[in-house]
Amino acid sequence: MATLHELVAFMDQLLDIDHYKDYCPKGLQVEGAAEVTRIALGVSACMPLFEQAVEIDAQMVLVHHGMLWDNEPKVVQKSFKNRLKYLLANDLSLVGYHLPLDAHPEVGNNAQIVDKLGLIERQGFGQYGGQTIAFRGRLPQPMAFDDFLMRVNEVFGGDAFHLPFGPGTVETVAVCSGGAPELVREALTVGADVYLTGEATEWVYHLAKEEGIHYIGAGHHQTERFGVMALGQRLTEQFGVECQFIDIPNPI
Repeated sequence: MATLHELVAFMDQLLDIDHYKDYCPKGLQVEGAAEVTRIALGVSACMPLFEQAVEIDAQMVLVHHGMLWDNEPKVVQKSFKNRLKYLLANDLSLVGYHLPLDAHPEVGNNAQIVDKLGLIERQGFGQYGGQTIAFRGRLPQPMAFDDFLMRVNEVFGGDAFHLPFGPGTVETVAVCSGGAPELVREALTVGADVYLTGEATEWVYHLAKEEGIHYIGAGHHQTERFGVMALGQRLTEQFGVECQFIDIPNPI
């Protein structure tokens, strides 16, 4: 058992939240029970996640995408009202870390992806608002793109969207989880053979084809599961609290 504020203080410090300028609150968003024995982990704040958190008797929901965003209305109504009402009625805390959880060199989404893909010689990548939030690396040995794509599909599950416009054999891979199609330009600048992110947008097709780079969109949701799981493992090791990842399917 640990207190809510002990857990949040630990995560705030671990993720160095003051280092990152984000467009949402970092850390505690809704205060619930003072003591925590079980934490529900998820990618995005939503009612199905909250309901399953209550079913497993969790006192905290820890997510990558929280419920409060600077670019959304500040009026408490509709789905936002229903979510907030449910959290308060069940004394359930909501804690969310966005960019700090993408960028962390150990438990972050991008560090976890780089490790799971077997990349070495990791370097910073992905400039966002003057801060580096992602990584690039290289394969220990060059491999056929088709084989690398098979590895990607094994890591993330399913059949990743891809534009196969790079070289037949690949070695250097740039990674940024979530929705970061614009960083394909930076990937080209650093000489990557492959750029992997969560989503694509219309203009990347022609750019990738004309510049000769492989573009992989492995899913916004799928590429942002690993960070919160790794953070939960850290909490278990540090505090002995039980953490359970609840995967609410999202095809985006």
